[in-house]
Amino acid sequence: MIGWHRLFGLTLTDFFTDSAYRVELEKDLSLKQQFLDVIIIEETTGGPIPHMPDGLENLARHNLLTYKSLHEPLDDWALDELVGHYVNYRKQVSAKTKKLLAGEEFRLYAVCTREPEKLAKEVPLLALQPGVYEIRWGSKPIRVIVLSQLPDVDRNA
Repeated sequence: MIGWHRLFGLTLTDFFTDSAYRVELEKDLSLKQQFLDVIIIEETTGGPIPHMPDGLENLARHNLLTYKSLHEPLDDWALDELVGHYVNYRKQVSAKTKKLLAGEEFRLYAVCTREPEKLAKEVPLLALQPGVYEIRWGSKPIRVIVLSQLPDVDRNA
């Protein structure tokens, strides 16, 4: 079997020889431990939840959540980081089957305490219901839940 990724990298190494650029092959990017705030995984046992909190009624098998508190902005970097976690997590949970699990089995959520004002100026936030929005970030939709805007009802406690 031909190692196409390595061959591609060696070709680039040769091309950039004697230039101001260095080419590194198969770089391990796990030097700094990374943590995703929350993952909600569907199990095969257990009953349904009668009243889901607003914004979480569309859960998939694997649901990745980032949370930004009052003092942290939900911004473009936070969404880039969430998508990066999604890519890494999807590869990890797919490793057992040796085939990438379908993208529909994953949902991304960005939960924030306050309105993401700067983000709203950069990207359209599609309002789904009070405090719940959806945005397109790359190829994935991300559900944005603004806690301070959710209705004050028991299911949102």
